[in-house]
Amino acid sequence: MKKKLPGTRVLFFILFLFLFSIHDALAAPEKYRTSPDPVAVMADGVLVRPLGLVSTVVGSVFYVITLPFTLPSDSADTARQQLVEYPAWFTFQRPIGNFGHRYQRGNIIEEKKDLQRTIQEEREKEARDEPGAGADSTGPDSE
Repeated sequence: MKKKLPGTRVLFFILFLFLFSIHDALAAPEKYRTSPDPVAVMADGVLVRPLGLVSTVVGSVFYVITLPFTLPSDSADTARQQLVEYPAWFTFQRPIGNFGHRYQRGNIIEEKKDLQRTIQEEREKEARDEPGAGADSTGPDSE
């Protein structure tokens, strides 16, 4: 007498759904898609994000281990970016299912530098505008 495995039907049902979603994903040509590939979203959520979390934790450990060597050489910022910030960004902030060229490491670092420059420029502009605003006041208290 054969003994059936307890989760065989559930396993086949999940496999059927997975294969059905692959068919739907391949139905529309990529140039007509407005959202990421459903298979990429599933793979990202089930496989890539958990691996990214592990990578973030391991990178943080290696960052702490390398601190005695990176601090004297002024390369602690680079080590932090490569070992901690990028894996954390890849895991928690990257849009799900998107693995395109826009999300590669070099572009992220450049975008971060551009953002920092923009913030610094805005702060400098506010600092220049602030002293002039108090001298021109023509409110009811200035009479």
